[in-house]
Amino acid sequence: MKVSELTFDQVNAAIAYDAETGVFTWKIDSGKSIKAGTPAGAWKSLRIRTTGVEKRYLYITYLGVSMVASRVAWLLHYGVWPDKSVQYIDGDTTNFKISNLKLALFKSGSETKDGRKKHTLSKEASRHYGLKRHYGITLTDFAGMYASQDGKCAICNNPETTMLHGKIRDLSVDHCHDTGKIRGLLCNACNHILGEAKDNVKTLLAAAAYLEKHSAKSEDPGSLAPSTGPADSAQTMERNLVQEV
Repeated sequence: MKVSELTFDQVNAAIAYDAETGVFTWKIDSGKSIKAGTPAGAWKSLRIRTTGVEKRYLYITYLGVSMVASRVAWLLHYGVWPDKSVQYIDGDTTNFKISNLKLALFKSGSETKDGRKKHTLSKEASRHYGLKRHYGITLTDFAGMYASQDGKCAICNNPETTMLHGKIRDLSVDHCHDTGKIRGLLCNACNHILGEAKDNVKTLLAAAAYLEKHSAKSEDPGSLAPSTGPADSAQTMERNLVQEV
């Protein structure tokens, strides 16, 4: 069973995580001998084949799903499951402080003809370098912004719905083109609105006033002013021509 089968809400309802200390505790009674407030998880020792070093890893089991604690920490702090493995910056697999966790940048690819493993950039690494190159932020920064906005657009307050390559695309990073300052995450539609308006506040305010003006008229038919459209203009021109003749 994959960890992705548990949602943030499911995990968050049962497990508490302190990002500063890296401690996990149960919010609920998860078993006869496991009460709310007690530490969550069980330790397993694994020996690394390449070095022979034995390290301890914490696993938390809930609703029949065994989850690596580092991934649970990432989920509960940022609100989304990490797409790749979570690494320990100081190498200590018992240190779950959020400041000690980072996403793996590379994944193992297929083998070359001589049997060696070739490494390719993972989707997360590509995203990381794209964010760093264009906006000066990391994937972790993006995840933090996403969590602070509850996964919704900073303008319309709705989640992204636009599809890209068969999947819902990520929220777009919005920044000031003059200063380069990051402003927030926007859905594709709202991001395009700002782009088409060239970030011109007067244009956007004028557009809002225009919509309010016509919205008010449509709600109050009695407030509609006489038409000054093409038909009226044509009638006026016709009367003027008759008078001249």
